[in-house]
Amino acid sequence: MNTVELDDKQTAYKSVLEKIINNEMTTKQAALELCVTQRCIEYKVQAYKLLGDISLRHGNTGKSHVSGKFKTLRQKIIDIFLYTKIEGETLDGISYSYFNSLLEEMFDIKVSDTYVKKVLKKECHYISPRSSNCKDKIIHLSRSRKAQEGELIQVDGSEHDWFRNGHKECIHGFIDDATGKIISLYMTKHECSFGYHECFRSMTIEYGIPLALYTDKLQVFYTIRDGKIKDEPTQFGRIMNEFGVELIPANTPQAKGRVERMWQTLQGQLPFWLWIHGVKTIEEANKVLNQYIKKFNKKYAVKAKEKDSAFVPADLEQVNQHLKLTTIGKVDNGGVFNLKGYRFFCKELAGEKVKICLSIKNGLWCEPINGKKHYPVELLETDTSGLMPEVWKDLVEEFFLKNAKPKYREVYKELEYKSA
Repeated sequence: MNTVELDDKQTAYKSVLEKIINNEMTTKQAALELCVTQRCIEYKVQAYKLLGDISLRHGNTGKSHVSGKFKTLRQKIIDIFLYTKIEGETLDGISYSYFNSLLEEMFDIKVSDTYVKKVLKKECHYISPRSSNCKDKIIHLSRSRKAQEGELIQVDGSEHDWFRNGHKECIHGFIDDATGKIISLYMTKHECSFGYHECFRSMTIEYGIPLALYTDKLQVFYTIRDGKIKDEPTQFGRIMNEFGVELIPANTPQAKGRVERMWQTLQGQLPFWLWIHGVKTIEEANKVLNQYIKKFNKKYAVKAKEKDSAFVPADLEQVNQHLKLTTIGKVDNGGVFNLKGYRFFCKELAGEKVKICLSIKNGLWCEPINGKKHYPVELLETDTSGLMPEVWKDLVEEFFLKNAKPKYREVYKELEYKSA
């Protein structure tokens, strides 16, 4: 038989059981002596014959109490919440649900959202800003999902303090209606055509071209006069017409419930995700947003009702050709043209009327009015009048002025000398 160390009570129990086995005592007498039922004594005898001394010990003997483990776990959760800091910033403002996700991802702590909420509220006196009264919640209209992936893409932009630094930037987002997948995200300083162009470009690379985009009534998408949409496509509208993509306007933000709920989730999670990963600038964010998209889709996306996708494979060369902003300009005989107060030089198209093109991918260039060939340009003079939109200025800074200011100043001086 298996033997283990027994205490006095267990030793006395053993003595009685051995008397029963040796026919020195009946089960009835043993039951009276130990103050238990006769049936209990019979079970004990069977267990003792099978397992020996170990049957007399409780299964939890020698183990620490479960409450002790939870006490240690609770304290660990409290310490992580209170003392996790990156460059002096804390987790203040995080949602219970996302904090629990971080516990599992970074510390291998697996508990329920309810337990995390209970610990933080009771021990840290912390109330998540995402935890609001039901009366305050935004109501979004319920609508059945589309059957196929790529049948309808909901489109929107959200200005928010994404870097937790008190300044707002805008993330443009595409989300698939059928699956709830985030298709693409792109950040800029403000909501603009460039952001939607880059979201569309990313979508065509990863998935293809959808059947329709569901948008708000922003002037990027529609020509609006007196509060009404006119049958005059914007530049973005003409680009979508080229690819056969229908633009569907939503009358209210609540009508685009899928994308609005996505923003609620992102505003609660993404600022902390960027903070934890040390992301501080728009350029850094655009490099890593795809990593966040994969995590989001793994957790929240669902399967479409139909297996077949409505996305159509894209000709990426054609996509890159069309995704640009275009304005008409005139290059003088000296090869110089003006764009919102900035002066540029394009000697190949001197004296011609041209299309001045801008895109985040390719910068700024010129094309003949009736042609598609790209002609590079050089920056001659910047402008301080403030006429150029800020996103255009950022593009000029990135492609012309970054680490190259002396070069363009010299070009301008040389041209002045020649013209004199």
